[in-house]
Amino acid sequence: MLFCWRRNLNLYIMKIKKTIKILVGASSFLLAPLTRVLAQIDDTLTKTAASASKINVDATIPGTVGAIIQLALSFVGTIFFVFIVYSGIQWMTAGGEEDKVDKATTRIKNATIGLAITGAAYFLTWFISRAVTGGV
Repeated sequence: MLFCWRRNLNLYIMKIKKTIKILVGASSFLLAPLTRVLAQIDDTLTKTAASASKINVDATIPGTVGAIIQLALSFVGTIFFVFIVYSGIQWMTAGGEEDKVDKATTRIKNATIGLAITGAAYFLTWFISRAVTGGV
């Protein structure tokens, strides 16, 4: 009995390590453009980098905050996409096992709710900032 418990624990630890590696790799890939925002470089290089990456890079504090928010929302969207694809694959390969189907559908629902909450938070922040600055 101890062997079975230990084997399950090792499998669980391996899954956690794999998940951490994926998240670290994805976050380092997605956060790499942040160095462009924080570095002090001449204006032509900033404009070239901004036009190449489609991220609005401004030398002001609101521009920097906006770029960071845009990057964070891109990261959230990527995580949502990964959850949806992974859950869809799990659902398709469930083979009629109700437990796997329930886990997949729950993960899809939770990912969608998380994306909706993130979108609502972004909209609320945008609306408040426009109201405070007089843009509305």
